[in-house]
Amino acid sequence: MEYNQGVKTTRQRLLEQLEAWELVSAGDLSRALKITAADVRHHLTGLVAEGVVEMVSQRRTAGRGRPPRLYTLVRRAQRHNLDGLASALLQEFLDSLDAPSRQQALQRLAARLLEYPPEVPRSLAGRLYQATRRLNELGYHSRWEARAQAPQLILGHCPYLAILPRHPELCQMDAFLLGCLLQTPVAQTAKLESNSRGSTCCRFLVKKP
Repeated sequence: MEYNQGVKTTRQRLLEQLEAWELVSAGDLSRALKITAADVRHHLTGLVAEGVVEMVSQRRTAGRGRPPRLYTLVRRAQRHNLDGLASALLQEFLDSLDAPSRQQALQRLAARLLEYPPEVPRSLAGRLYQATRRLNELGYHSRWEARAQAPQLILGHCPYLAILPRHPELCQMDAFLLGCLLQTPVAQTAKLESNSRGSTCCRFLVKKP
């Protein structure tokens, strides 16, 4: 299935600006993106809560009043290159494998991330509840919905978003990860789908055994 990645969400555009500028205020972002300062602050609040962005200082101004807050990406503030290292290691590892071996390697990576619980619930509903708890521990901001066709898992955050453009195979790893948790295959139906609030999610349909 193909996905439309041509239209960038407000969140993606905001992150690009934060990547380009070392320090930036909500007002700067509002003017650059041509959206309201309230919308910018809404997204910044969410990004700060997720640990992606932090408020590092306040810009001094000549006039009275509170100086504007300045924001930066957490990884920039911490001066590390873990995203680059993870991408390079993954590329080095996968480049040495043929297509079938890559699939097996992604399955093993999914299993390593999961650290299976001691017991898997018998009912699908029980496995779905357990899966969302484990996924949230891994930073996916997940939930599930009952549908007429089949249940659907919704991932509200991609922990690998920084390297996903270079490694789209991580979506396949997520599918393996969900399949392991649910003990049944899943099919991805949406990738970084945007909503009216400017946030994105990925959707997986649970296949019938």
